[in-house]
Order: sequence, then structure tokens, then C-alpha cells
Amino acid sequence: MSWPLVSGTAPGSPTGRTPAAPSRSRATRHSRELFWATLGRLVLLYFVPLLLLAAFFHIQYRYLVRDSLRAHLQVIAEHQATTFDLFLRERLVNLDNVVDDPRFPPGPADERRLLPFLDELRRASDAFVDLGVVSAEGELTAYAGPVRFQAPVNYRNEPWFQALVSVNGGRPWVITEVYLGFRGSPHFTIAVRRQRGSAMRVLRSTLSPERLADYLNGLEGASEVHAAVVTGAGAVQITTARAAVVLAGARLTPPAAPPRGFISGAGPAARIDYAYAWLNETPWALVVTSAAPAPGVWSAGLPVRLSAATLAVFLITGTLILVRARQVAERQLAVEETQAELSGQLVHAEKLASVGELAAGIAHEINNPLAIIAEEVGLLKDSLDPSLTSAEDPPLAIAPHLDIIHEAVFRCRDITRKLLTFVRKAEVHLAPHDVHGILDDVLEVMLGNELAISNVTVVREYDRAIPPIRTDRNQLVQVFVNLVKNAMDAMPGGGTLIVGSRLGQGKARFSVQDDGCGMTREQLQKVFMPFYTTKEPGKGTGLGLSVSYLIIQNYGGNLYVESVPGQGSLFVVELPCPPAEGE
Repeated sequence: MSWPLVSGTAPGSPTGRTPAAPSRSRATRHSRELFWATLGRLVLLYFVPLLLLAAFFHIQYRYLVRDSLRAHLQVIAEHQATTFDLFLRERLVNLDNVVDDPRFPPGPADERRLLPFLDELRRASDAFVDLGVVSAEGELTAYAGPVRFQAPVNYRNEPWFQALVSVNGGRPWVITEVYLGFRGSPHFTIAVRRQRGSAMRVLRSTLSPERLADYLNGLEGASEVHAAVVTGAGAVQITTARAAVVLAGARLTPPAAPPRGFISGAGPAARIDYAYAWLNETPWALVVTSAAPAPGVWSAGLPVRLSAATLAVFLITGTLILVRARQVAERQLAVEETQAELSGQLVHAEKLASVGELAAGIAHEINNPLAIIAEEVGLLKDSLDPSLTSAEDPPLAIAPHLDIIHEAVFRCRDITRKLLTFVRKAEVHLAPHDVHGILDDVLEVMLGNELAISNVTVVREYDRAIPPIRTDRNQLVQVFVNLVKNAMDAMPGGGTLIVGSRLGQGKARFSVQDDGCGMTREQLQKVFMPFYTTKEPGKGTGLGLSVSYLIIQNYGGNLYVESVPGQGSLFVVELPCPPAEGE
């Protein structure tokens, strides 16, 4: 029969679990799995967002600290550059005041006459080392200071002197880069030029790099940074103790533009963040780096108290999640046990309702062997009555009659035993069963008489390749009894019932097909709902198909139906089937 059909499995069909008696280890394993599943959901729901939020704020805090450090370094660099510029300008003013002092000798001078002016310069700043007068030809004509030159000194070929006396030199003063010079030790030369008529002379002095470094160390914010003054080529001029070495090449060479800035991740050997500011009086840049290491993304960038508070929140949250997961798991186990108990009661109630419907057929089925017993007993009793026999009659062979009685008694016992097994509320016992044998018992023993009385012809189309399937025999009997009785009710005037089986794709499919009244699309959508029935009031409980669906679902199978109004219905039980030997 071909089915171009409306089919369905009710969306509202039951999903509970048939009561079973799992072993203690199975119950413990299920409880543990339920706990870990609940814990995983709670962690994903509560803990992971909290962790991501904490990580987000930690990273944001790190970036905030880095930006704050950047702004702080820039402020310090600009402030120290401005202050150092002012310091150098003051030294030039000090030297200008000396050369313009009316007391300063206009002609040749000696050390004795220069010493008072050197002392005055040193009172202004201890960075001044000495004082000298240089002629227009570059000769050092007078000198006061700690250095004792072994030979006459002439600065004619020195770059600073040439730049100072040049006609196009521009500024009448000069501050040199640090160099060794005639004295063989690092120092700065600061000089001013005075032109009086056709006569020109230069007043020069030496600045100590150590005193300038001390000045840098005394500036505001110096304790928070390492500072150095470098040239555009990267030569270190002045440095704090741990920043660099005078006259050495700097690891940090700031760009020429812009005049103020911040460089992130510089240096050939390590990533260093530094701020810089170019001076106005000299072509030097003041560079500062942080004295403390910059915090990484996952380093201890947060304050200790905040980190401790975050850790405490995580610990408390984790503890609450563990407790809550245990509570939820225990509650879920209790709900499952209650559902299993209610499901078992529902299955048993439907089973008793089926027994009530089977009562007439079972009674007739038992009545046949009882009639045979009564007939055979009556025959034996007559053979023993002298009034009904004569001496000439041959003796009655008793053994065949006793065999007939014995067979009839055991037939009654088998019927009642199967009925009691079906009715009894027993534990689920899974074992391999031949489903075809179960179908034959339903069609012949339990419902055979009803099928005959209802003029229903049974056609079996079995696929004998189907191996035994691990199920509970009692529950599977209940499923097929429900399906066959529904097919009989759909054919009140009789018809053909096709019971078949088919194996394919690792599944065994057992079908019950009738050619009765069929069902509409609306009826199909509700067919597996509890207490839904198309029968007349008092003739059905509405539990048969819903319980059958429940049982098959619990075996990992499926129960579905196809139907066409006026042509009949096809119910298919689909069960997982183990592979045959050799596959």
C-alpha cells in the first residue's frame, strides 16, 4: 500500500523515562554527570562573563596606566627641558655680565685679575669650572682655573671658535657639545663674543658635565625618571647615574620633529617607552624614561588591594556556583525520580485499561481449553459408568484422553501466565528478544480470538534477517497490543491487518497497517497526546499511543504514523538494531 501521506509525531508527546532499577554505580554516574553538566552551565552563565569582565577592566586599567605614564613622562620631559633651557640661558647671562662689567680689564689680563670674576661665576652656579680670555686670533691670553696647560693654547681651529668669530655666525655666543679638548676630560665650553670697534675678544668658560647632571637630578620629578641630554646624532651629553654614559651613543635618538613627543617601543635590544623635548638654546634633546618598569597586560598592574578584592570575588563566586550546582543537581535528580515514578504509574494504568479491554477475548480464549477438558472428563466418566457400558464393549484407552486434558490445562496456564506477566507492575528487564515472536504472541494468544470475531485478516510480512533486539518484553507487548487494538477499532466492519518488519541503516522497523477509516491532519497532530482519543466516550482512555510513544522513545527509537482519511493508517515502531555477526 502506498502512502502519499500526512504523517506526524506529536510535538506535545510525553518525554519522561520509564521507571527502572539502575544499579548503584549507574545512579552515581548519572548523578555525577548531572552535577558536572549543571556546574558547566553555571560557570558559563555566571563565572565566564565575570572573568571576561575582570580581564576587560584589567586590560583597560593597564592601558589607562600606560596613557597616564605617557602623559606624565611628557610633562616631566617638557618641564625639565624648559628648566634646563633656562639654566643654560642664565649661564650665558652670567658670562655676559662678566664681560660687560666695567671692572673687567679691557686689555691683557692675568690669572690674578680673573679670579674674582671666576668666584662670582661660581657663586652664581657651581657648574662653572674656569674662566679664560681668548684673542681674535684664538690665543688663550688669560686663564683662571684648575687646569695647568703645558704649552700655549690656541683655539683658532676649534669648531666652536670658528662658529663664534665667523662674520655670518649669527649669535654672539656659543655652547658646545661635550668634548675632551686640550684638557683630555669631558667638558662643555660656553663662550661670548664682544666687538669693541675693530678689537674683538672672546670670554670663555667651562661647564662641568657632573654638575649639570646633578642639576638634572635635582629637578622636579627627577626621582621618577631616568634623564639624559642627547644630540641629534644620539651622542649623550648629560645623564643621570643609571641612564647612559657621557660621550657614548644613546640607545634612544628622538626625531627632529615634532619638538615634543612620546615614543613607544623604541630601542634595538628592548622595547622602551620614552618622552623627549628639544631645547631652545642648544640642538639637544632631553629624554626621560620611567624609573619603574611598565606594567604588562597580565602583570601586577592593579594595586594590591584591588587585585586581592578581585581574587576574593572570584573565590566567593566560585564557591557559590559549586554550592548552587550541587543544589540544582539534587533538585533535578528528585524531579527525574518523581517523573519516573509518575511515568511508571501512567504506563501501569494504561496496561490495566488494556487488560480490561482484553478481558472478553481472554475469557473466550480460556473457555476453549476448558470446554475440551470438560468434554474429555465427561467421556472418561461415562466410560466408568456400568449402566452405559456392557461386558462385550472393549476397554476405553484412557491415555490419549489424559494427554488431551493435559495439553488443554497447560494451554490455560500459558494464557494466564502471559496475562499476569503483562499486567504485573514489574521492573524493566532488558534482554535480547525476538520481536517477531512477541508479535506472534500478541496476534495469536492475546488478540487472536478478537481478530477472528472482528473479521480481521492478518497478513505477516516479516524480515527474518532482523536479529534479537535488546528490549523489555513486557513493555514491547504493551506497545503492539495498543497498535493492533487501535487498528481493529479503525476497522469496525473487518478488514486486512498487515504486520511487517524491515531492516535497514542499523534500525529495525516494525509496522502495523490497517485499511480502516484513517485520520485527518488535525487528528494526527494530537494522536500521541495523553488522554486524546477519537473513540466514543467509555471506549478508550487516550493513553495507549502516548504510553507507547514514551516506551519506544526510552529505548532510543521512534514511533510515527502515516494516515489518509478513508484509506487507513500505518504505525511504524523504529528500534535501534545491533549489527549482525560478521558485519
